[in-house]
Amino acid sequence: MKKTVLSFLLLFGIAFNLPSSVLAHSDLESATPAKGEKVTTDLEAVVLTFSTKIESLSTMKLKNENEEIPLQISIEDNQMTGKMNNRLENGNYTVEYKIIGADGHVIEGNYSFSVDRPEQAQPKEEPEENQDNTEQVLPEQDKKQQPGNPSYFGPLTIGLVIIIAIVSFFAFRRKR
Repeated sequence: MKKTVLSFLLLFGIAFNLPSSVLAHSDLESATPAKGEKVTTDLEAVVLTFSTKIESLSTMKLKNENEEIPLQISIEDNQMTGKMNNRLENGNYTVEYKIIGADGHVIEGNYSFSVDRPEQAQPKEEPEENQDNTEQVLPEQDKKQQPGNPSYFGPLTIGLVIIIAIVSFFAFRRKR
């Protein structure tokens, strides 16, 4: 009887010491442009940063009132970036995202922002120079070095706990 109680205490101790990241869902931590922001300059990309690593099957859409704007999506650790090929026109836009977090759960969300740039009567050379400068800045944006657990870490840990429980159950059952 003491061994059974001891094995259950050991099992509960292991279960409660699991990393909190295994049990946590991914949430949107920050976005560029932010929710409700009024963008007054040329926008090169939409950048979403999440609380945990996200899987490569995650998606993002950018829509205005009439159509979906094509994006080139890239995912790195906990950040998803959607680069635009063309300049956004003035108006309201909605970002829709669907991610698969490190815990395997699908998280969906959306938010809106607006573009309100003053019209420029200057030649197109100047925007191209600005575009080159912002492209150089983008890769260095907010690259956080976080210790990343592989996406299979949570299910593997839970599986090991279940296997230990089953083996303990049968081992103590045979001794009776």
